[in-house]
Amino acid sequence: MAEKKHKALLLMGATGTGKTPFGEQLETQILWGKNYFHFDFGQQLRNAVKRKPEILNKKDIERIDSLLKSNSLLDDSDFHLAEKLLKYFIERNSLSAESDIIILNGLPRHSGQADAIAAIVDIDLVIYFAASPSIIKERIEYNAGGDRTGRTDDSINEIEKKMAIFTEHTAPLIDYYKNLDKNILEIDVDIDTIPLFIIQEMKSMPPLL
Repeated sequence: MAEKKHKALLLMGATGTGKTPFGEQLETQILWGKNYFHFDFGQQLRNAVKRKPEILNKKDIERIDSLLKSNSLLDDSDFHLAEKLLKYFIERNSLSAESDIIILNGLPRHSGQADAIAAIVDIDLVIYFAASPSIIKERIEYNAGGDRTGRTDDSINEIEKKMAIFTEHTAPLIDYYKNLDKNILEIDVDIDTIPLFIIQEMKSMPPLL
């Protein structure tokens, strides 16, 4: 009998919309009777370069370092790196397929990755953080989510590049998951939108997972 896949929810939204603060806050909550574990893919990649976990070889680390320095998306041919890190995350946290939900943040970023990740986890809910470019820039400028301290990739050029990549490559995943009849929850993000308020609103909803 095939091993039961873990359930996951996917956080989607352009840079600066508050995905990471939301994921961190949701980890501290019990929502719909489930426990949540935040898999921030960007942070996992950065940690991998710093800590060099035993699951990655020297070639893997060099490739991840190159991707981070060029701020590039993971190609389909590099998905084995994401697979290693995700499986390591599941094992390290001793996650239960019955009661634990993985919060995917930053993965998948396009349809090729979505197809590949379906072999590892079932994404049953997509939470889409929607914000205009002007709101995003203001949120980043004032560090509205509290997660931009120390970031070196928040120049106007870098922000606009990331927004363009999101629009072209990642936003189409909304229709991808709609076509699979997955639940899509859209959150309109303003400058002062905070994670705890969103979670309290979700607690009043019928379970989406």
